[in-house]
Amino acid sequence: MKLINNIFAIAIVALMTLSTADVKAQEVDFGADVVSQYVWRGTQFGAGPHVQPWMSAATGNLELGIWGSFPTTGGDAGHELDLYASYDFGVAALTVTNYTFPGAGGAYANTEGLFEDAYLEISGSATVGPIDLTVGYFTEVEALYVEAGFSLGVVDFALGYGSDDEANAWYANGDSGLVNIAIGGSKDIKITEDYSLPLFSSFVYNPDAESAFLVFGMSF
Repeated sequence: MKLINNIFAIAIVALMTLSTADVKAQEVDFGADVVSQYVWRGTQFGAGPHVQPWMSAATGNLELGIWGSFPTTGGDAGHELDLYASYDFGVAALTVTNYTFPGAGGAYANTEGLFEDAYLEISGSATVGPIDLTVGYFTEVEALYVEAGFSLGVVDFALGYGSDDEANAWYANGDSGLVNIAIGGSKDIKITEDYSLPLFSSFVYNPDAESAFLVFGMSF
């Protein structure tokens, strides 16, 4: 697994370098979301509003990127910094994500690090008719997540199933079950003639944990 993460580091640096040398051949993008709380797959991380910046570089069907989530209320809980590589095969896409959790000052605990393999997920996504399917598996903690998403008019729906064990209670506290029912939508608020601010909101219910959230956010 360490070899995979080392490849991550080399590939990201190489692609970022190439993007500055040949802008026409590469696509580089970045942005951020601001959310009222960080809820991922039916579980809340940290407390209070989060800023979630991201940046990516793509060439052809390959995309490499970095995504983060950082609480605005301070403290060590809820800090996340992920590296990912994704390839779109047309009928489906394959993504490898290295999840990491630094402290508030950016430093990692002794047993963790940016290129460690404790939380490595391999996931696949595809669209089957009106249904968007995602399947993710954490290789070290052996946790499985399956989600089906679809839209009815302007309303988006998602149903997520999680499975894990007692030693690594990632989704369902050592069991299996429905962990994510989400209903959401989005709209743009016109600021100027040339710019509109994207807003989104979702109601999330986790039947397994009997917890519920109402999340609001904006994208930049």
